[in-house]
Order: sequence, then C-alpha cells, then structure tokens
Amino acid sequence: MSAPAAYITPFRDILQQNARLLVQAGGNDGELARAYRKLYPATSLMVVDADAERAKHARDYADRVYMADLDTVSAAFYKQLEWADGWYFDTTLEQYQQPQRVLQQVRKVMPVDAAIIARIANRDHWEGSSTPARHAWGIADILELFTGANFRVVSGILLNPAPLPADVEATLRAQAARDGSVAEALIEAALPSHYLIKAVPA
Repeated sequence: MSAPAAYITPFRDILQQNARLLVQAGGNDGELARAYRKLYPATSLMVVDADAERAKHARDYADRVYMADLDTVSAAFYKQLEWADGWYFDTTLEQYQQPQRVLQQVRKVMPVDAAIIARIANRDHWEGSSTPARHAWGIADILELFTGANFRVVSGILLNPAPLPADVEATLRAQAARDGSVAEALIEAALPSHYLIKAVPA
C-alpha cells in the first residue's frame, strides 16, 4: 500500500474532532475520509457531487452521497444540513462557478461552533498545476473570499513549501527589480502549492 499524500495528515488533524456529520463538497479518492474515520469511526460522512462517476466512487467511503451541484441547489438543500459540524473542500472550492455563493449558502445554515476547512491551490506557486482550476487565487483572494461570505479565517497552513529552484528564484528577483516590488514577497508567495484554510462563522 502506498504512503498517504503529504497533505492528508495535516488536513485530517485540522478537521473537527469526533464530528457528528461532516459534509465533503466534491468526491475524490477517499483517502482523507478513510484517514479521518480511523480516528473517529462514529462520524457520519456525506459527499455532495454532481458528477455521476465521482458520486459512484464516493459510495465506497461515505455514509451518504447526494448527486447535486452546490452551485445551483436550492436553499432548502443547505437547510437540511444545518446540524453538520463542518464542511470541507479538497481542491474543489476553486472549481465551483460561484464559490462565494456556495460559501454564503453554507454560512446561512452553519452552527456557530462549526467550521469550513479547504485545501486550495495557490495561483502563485512556481510550478503551475497540470489541471488548472476554474478560479485561480492567491492568498489575498482566498482571505477576501471567506471574509465576503461572512467567515473568519482562524488558521492557515502552507502545504508543500520547498526551496525554489535557483533559476525560478533568479527569475522572480529579476521580475521584482523590473517592477520595483519586493523580491522576498514574490518568493514567499511562490513557495506553497496549496493553502489549508480553516474558517469559522464571523
């Protein structure tokens, strides 16, 4: 069996402990869900995905699967999930057509002691993703997105930060010299491949 992806443990550990219900927005390989359930087997996990294949696969690791598009479902759909202890988005928030609307709908039904956890690709990472997101965000955009949906970001973890290759660093320093910007800021922004964000109702 292969080793778990590097982000699984920090993501699992930032999720609510022993949750009654967690809602996973978008299906995936289920690795994170299985890692969480090893610690908290009583937690009920629901996956919401509009794609038939991903929804089918999610039945292997989730208690319930809803085939629905969070971009277009009614307020009543969200209302039935008002007792969820948390929602999480594993590189899926940036794929919705209207991510802020999705967050706003979640916020309307979310208890004050619940949280959203999201792993979000960093637009500014030096090595671009092979599968570009619908929305490309840097950290400032991410913080603005959550604030605009009436959430407060309480923690953020840089995922996969590593020293930049020498040629990339040289390019960024040259860019900073041309633009009159701060090279260290460009370098810092380029390091993480993803941000792991925890937000609570503001």
